[in-house]
Amino acid sequence: MSSILRLSILAIICLQLAKAAPKSSNKQHNCQEFSKNVTFKDSEAIGIWHLLHVRNEKLNSSGESYCVEFTNIAAEERKNLEERIGKYIENLKWDNLLMKMQIPCSIMKSNRTRDYYLEKLEGEGSYRTLQMPPPTAKLDLAEFHRYQMRLKLVENQYLAMMDCHEKFVFILAKQPPTSKDLDERIKKIIDAYWPEEN
Repeated sequence: MSSILRLSILAIICLQLAKAAPKSSNKQHNCQEFSKNVTFKDSEAIGIWHLLHVRNEKLNSSGESYCVEFTNIAAEERKNLEERIGKYIENLKWDNLLMKMQIPCSIMKSNRTRDYYLEKLEGEGSYRTLQMPPPTAKLDLAEFHRYQMRLKLVENQYLAMMDCHEKFVFILAKQPPTSKDLDERIKKIIDAYWPEEN
C-alpha cells in the first residue's frame, strides 16, 4: 500500500474518531454550577467516606487510601469552641456550625489529622470551612483558614465534594475502591457530571 493511501486512510479514521468523540461542555468548575438544583441533608454526609477520585484543572486521578470522616457537632462542643477561639473569627454564625470533617478518618489511626468545622451557608450542600490550626499555634486571625465548599450525593451512593477555593472535585464512597471496573465507572460519572473543558 502506498504511503499516500495509508496517510489518507489514517486521516479519514482520525476525522471519524473526532466526530464520534463526545463534545465537551462549557460547564465551569465552580461552586454555583456544582450545587445547582441540589437537594442535600447534612445527615447524608455523616460517617466515613473513602476517596475514589479527585479532579481539578491540572489533576485527574484515582484516589489512594484516603478517607474523610464527618461527624455532628454537639452544642457543648460548639460552645467550647466559640469560647476558645471566637474572638479570632470574624463573621461566623456559631449556631450554623453543624459538622466536623476530619482528614484522615479515625480508622486510619494517624498521629496527625486536619480538622475542619463546617458552617452551613444558604443553599443546600453549601458550607464554609473553619480549619483548626495545630494546638501549638499562636492563635490570631491569620491562623484560621475559611473556604467555601459544596457537598452533594451522586447516584444516591457517592458523596461529591467541591473545594471552591482550589476548584477540586472529590468523589467519595462508603467503601474503599476495590477494582479497576469501579475506577472506570467513577471516571465515567466524573465525565458525565463535570466534563473536561477544551
